[in-house]
Amino acid sequence: MAGNTTSNDDDDQMNSNTYKSVMDFSTRIGLPAAAGITVMFTSLVLAKGIFIALIAGGVTYLFANIVVKSFFSH
Repeated sequence: MAGNTTSNDDDDQMNSNTYKSVMDFSTRIGLPAAAGITVMFTSLVLAKGIFIALIAGGVTYLFANIVVKSFFSH
């Protein structure tokens, strides 16, 4: 029984580490990238041009990245 408890504690620690890694990646990279891609494709659909779409996507990515970093910097 004692060996099983240790194994469960190790599994809990691994699951916690995995959860934290996934959440860190998704908030610091995934969210800004999704917002940037959304703005880029919206600009393309509205026929703003490829150059404007790339700039808008890049600016949105940078802004979202700054917001996320400042929000999670505590």
